[in-house]
Amino acid sequence: MKFRASSFLSKLIGFALLLCTFPVIALGVFSYAKSTAAVQEKVKESNRQLLLQTQAQIEQQLRLVDYSAIQYMNLPLVTATLREQLNGAMSADVTKVKDLLESMSKLQSYELGTMHMELASLASLWRIDDNGLGAVDPVRQERYAIWVKDPRTSFWSAGTGDVKLIKKISAYAADPTGLLNVSIPLYDINKLIQKDSTLGHVWVADEYGYVFAGNDGSAFGKRFDELALGAKPSGEDEPQGFYTVRSGRDRVGVTYSRSLYNGWLYVSVVSLDKLNQQSQDIGWLTLYICLGIWAVALLLAYFGSNTMYRPIRKLYEAVRNSPGSPETPNAPGPAAAAPARNELDFIGEQYRGLLQNESRLVREMQGQSQQMKEYFVFKLFQSETAANEMRDKLAMFAYPLDWNAMCVMTVQIDTLADTRFQERDRDLLLFAVNNIVTELIPPELRLPPVVMGDSQVTLFGETDDDPHAFKKRLDDLAGQVMAMIGRYLQLKISIGFSRTFADFKMIRVAYGEALEALKYRMRLGEQSILFFEEVQPEQGVAQPYPAALESELLDAWKLADPEEAARLLHALVAAIAADERTYEHYLISFVRLLTRMLQAVKEAGVQPGKLFADEQTLFLQLFQLRTAQEVERWMLDTVMTPFLTYVEQRREQQYRSISDTIIQMIETGFDTELTLDDCARRMNYSPNYLTKVFRKETGVTFSDYLATHRLKMAKMWLVETDMKVAEIAEKLKYNTPANFIRYFRKMEGTTPGQYREQYWSK
Repeated sequence: MKFRASSFLSKLIGFALLLCTFPVIALGVFSYAKSTAAVQEKVKESNRQLLLQTQAQIEQQLRLVDYSAIQYMNLPLVTATLREQLNGAMSADVTKVKDLLESMSKLQSYELGTMHMELASLASLWRIDDNGLGAVDPVRQERYAIWVKDPRTSFWSAGTGDVKLIKKISAYAADPTGLLNVSIPLYDINKLIQKDSTLGHVWVADEYGYVFAGNDGSAFGKRFDELALGAKPSGEDEPQGFYTVRSGRDRVGVTYSRSLYNGWLYVSVVSLDKLNQQSQDIGWLTLYICLGIWAVALLLAYFGSNTMYRPIRKLYEAVRNSPGSPETPNAPGPAAAAPARNELDFIGEQYRGLLQNESRLVREMQGQSQQMKEYFVFKLFQSETAANEMRDKLAMFAYPLDWNAMCVMTVQIDTLADTRFQERDRDLLLFAVNNIVTELIPPELRLPPVVMGDSQVTLFGETDDDPHAFKKRLDDLAGQVMAMIGRYLQLKISIGFSRTFADFKMIRVAYGEALEALKYRMRLGEQSILFFEEVQPEQGVAQPYPAALESELLDAWKLADPEEAARLLHALVAAIAADERTYEHYLISFVRLLTRMLQAVKEAGVQPGKLFADEQTLFLQLFQLRTAQEVERWMLDTVMTPFLTYVEQRREQQYRSISDTIIQMIETGFDTELTLDDCARRMNYSPNYLTKVFRKETGVTFSDYLATHRLKMAKMWLVETDMKVAEIAEKLKYNTPANFIRYFRKMEGTTPGQYREQYWSK
């Protein structure tokens, strides 16, 4: 295997170049982007300020005109003259016209510019402007009618040559007596707009979006939102904003501001591509600087990499010429070994091969040893083993042969309900329990703990001949295991022990006894430590079934009383579990209870298939339960609750139907002597039952609901008819009108007559 002298050196130089190239490129791109963005942002902000300045100047001019118009229209001479007839023939009329014109001329000032005012009387159809007194022709009448119909009392209207301020006199009268029309030429508006359009254009559009002023006349008379670059601001909710849009080949930025004074739209359009041209000089300068930095980095990378490579070259030469190297002639080793990519790879492969071979041998030995130990323990618990083979294996694995007493311990998880785990986590949790047992119990007291099925199994041994001391130690160890698992896993477990034995041949039988002991959690409950010889029931003891409790439970269940049913279920399960029974007797009792409950469901007219899975599945689930608490929880959640919910829903539907019928009777017979007894007689129910049902569904009593509905009808007749109060009281079956008036005032705070007057006055 031959390497070029510079194979790793070239990679080192290339890496150094990449290491400096990317920062240089990133620096250049970042600098150019930031400078371009800064230029655009400053131009954008300058453009926005210029637009707001233009808007402020124009609105200042408009507000001055508006203020002058308000001064004029509030003159007593104006308001008084609008109600009179003016024909110019009488000297008094001439004097009034002259005074009105003089008042108009006084409002003219340098700040307001050129301003034309027109005062028109809508009642007498005369008008006064700069030319004097004149009649209102039909054309002006149509224009005035349009202005009068506008809901606004004062507004600006932009035309082709001027903008007009229209003010109604009087401002808030339903029918104004006159109109004041103030016109400003558009050139006065355009004077306030920046004339320089080098970077962009400024336009002003009225409240309807039509452009009427600006420094570019090509858009005059067009709707701004119909232009190629004006589609967005018309739909904007914000009064000010900025957006970009493409106009032909150019990308432009549009700054807009919606006036809160008169609704006009002020728009400034700037070409972003022209702005970017000003940033090109910055880009070229940034490129030259980055190229210079990159050239200096290239020289430093070359000379620095050579200096760093020298010790690597010496090490590579030493390894390549060592005995056993693939490059040594006639060297032993794999002939088809993959070639190394560079010197460091070659060196690493030599050392890595040695380490891998060592680690593989160690793992194989440890894995095979552990697997053989676990297989041996499994075989002890599950099958018969010859005595000679058993002793040979115990000696080979260095297990003790001098135990005088042995016992099998099995650990099972009581339940995963109300924990953070689910059923799919059970296998993983059993291995966690196995690890806790392994760490907690000293190795000299046990064989390796194993997981078998849904149990964790451990074989204990003791050289002491005192059986009571051995049992006491087992009980203490079980308590420690239970506490440790509860602390770290937050799980409830139960532990079963077999009888003590001295012969290894009894291990299989003891394993069955430990599992059998766990079944008696049905009587003792969760988190139990069970010794087989202590939980075995006495033979020949009668096991009575609590039939009376079962009958009470079924009655409460059929009556859909959830609290009583839950209480009786708890009492019945506790009564069954309290007896000295075998595990099979417990199952028989619970199977009987489940059968009677399913029979009660059918007797209630409900098919079990609508509420539960098939009956066979229910029985299989019951057989998998281990404790009385699990049986009680399962029967309550799986069997009782669905039936109680179904009965409650059916009862609520019945209650709702009864309440709807009573409400319909009230709405159709409120003007009769209707009582709850009448409703009960028609519906064939007792009044007491209807009272409870109606109050439960509506929240009020029958009499309150009837009185409320009659009050509702009285209010409707008071405002929609001219019936007298006495007639309404008689129609609603009040004894006297005074009783009706007293009740009405109590509920509404006013008398029926006052209520009618207040409504009609609105």
